Amino acid sequence: MNRWDDQHLTLSQKLNTLKDLTEIERGPIIKEVMALLAKYQPNLLDTENAFDFPLNLKRRRWYDDDPYLWAMFNTLKCANKNSLTKVELFLSSALANQQKMMG
Repeated sequence: MNRWDDQHLTLSQKLNTLKDLTEIERGPIIKEVMALLAKYQPNLLDTENAFDFPLNLKRRRWYDDDPYLWAMFNTLKCANKNSLTKVELFLSSALANQQKMMG
């Protein structure tokens, strides 16, 4: 079975770069991604939909230990193509700015 992000390779690559950022560096990025999702698909953040998110007790994924990352990834999993495109464009810009600040 394919993972949801296998169909969105560029987005997947951008999301995986968050793994190398500190919690402080990731925080504003996560907040903005969630704001974009709220803007383009507000129904994704309804409490009713939150119960559909799988809770992996084994925490096998790198983002499972951070509740904010976990919520973001699970919300993205349910997002439509337009919202995913908006998030991908934002991440491209935000991560480029992050690299400029670091490098």
